[in-house]
Amino acid sequence: MATSYEEIYNLAANKITDPEIALLLPEDIEELFHGYLISAIPKFRKCKNDLSNRDSKNYYNNVRHFNVDLLDVEKEILAILVVREWLHPQLYSALLTKQVFSDKEQKYYSQSSHLSELRALDETLKIDAQKLSRDYTYGNSEYLG
Repeated sequence: MATSYEEIYNLAANKITDPEIALLLPEDIEELFHGYLISAIPKFRKCKNDLSNRDSKNYYNNVRHFNVDLLDVEKEILAILVVREWLHPQLYSALLTKQVFSDKEQKYYSQSSHLSELRALDETLKIDAQKLSRDYTYGNSEYLG
């Protein structure tokens, strides 16, 4: 049995509200999430399944997949890590470092406030992934029975 990358992409997409992603073509969305997943995989260090045992080729519309059947918790951890990868370019965006004006009444919009919210979201996702990983690791520990 295998776990398709699409399963992870779908779990991650359910955690993201980004109208710009909705405007992309399906194959562009798949490539975008593929990049995030490949970056997220090394961050899941204590996975019991071998995440390097995968087929990442996409020739002739073959489905990219892990060659193992991942547990639901493993899929969820990967999905959270994918969302963090999606968030990181926003955290480091040059647009956040520039002051933005609106057309009406020349109001200033606070990039620092927006950046703080993005950082808080990233920290929340990090903690969620750590908690799931911890529970997953202890739940599968032979020592703890």
